[in-house]
Amino acid sequence: MEEKLASAQSGDSQAREDLIAAYRSFVMRAVVKVCGRGMEWSRDDELSIGLIALNEAIDRFDDQRGVPFPAFARLIIKSRIMDYLRQQSRHNNLSGVSLDDFDGQNLSFIESSQAWDLYLQQETEREREEEIGRYKKLLNDLEICFDDLVKASPKHRDARATLLRASKLLSDERHLFSQLMSTGKLPVMALSRLAGINVKTIERGRKYIIATSIIWHFCEDFLYLCSFVKLPEKEARN
Repeated sequence: MEEKLASAQSGDSQAREDLIAAYRSFVMRAVVKVCGRGMEWSRDDELSIGLIALNEAIDRFDDQRGVPFPAFARLIIKSRIMDYLRQQSRHNNLSGVSLDDFDGQNLSFIESSQAWDLYLQQETEREREEEIGRYKKLLNDLEICFDDLVKASPKHRDARATLLRASKLLSDERHLFSQLMSTGKLPVMALSRLAGINVKTIERGRKYIIATSIIWHFCEDFLYLCSFVKLPEKEARN
């Protein structure tokens, strides 16, 4: 997806179309979250605005900011939808949407580069803090703390790649992941068979596997954290 984004920014129209198509459901969820109601592509203008905002995000994204593209795109979508809702509320006295919900942000200033940078900094800091808070709670429910993760993180690249592969398989296997979340216990034997990894290796990496599988499974809830958890290139291609 990173290559597709780079191609789209370089003027590849097909890459841009592919990227927008791939993010269509992402746009839907982002818009629904802002508006607080169900949406339909054939009915709601907000979704079209969301797609336009995604296209804008492709043009404006700069990885030097240190913000992953999905999080950046979500901020652009949010700002454009909120602008639209403000305009609609002035003309239609829109019910069900309180401007208090928008934190008092005057998003019309986003057109200013300096104001946008300030908005981006404030929003990313807020989102990161909220994201880490939610992540800590999930880990605490499974009796894992951040200190545990520091100790459990593999020091060698090959060992880390092995555990990440097991973690990704766990996050994608709905039955096993549901078992983990409902019992609080890693299904070691089943995961060992699925991943083809020694049971002792799975047991030693239990906390790391659990912690990273949560990030992957709930990736849209943890966009910032998810940008740091990646499979080795060889594994990602398979």
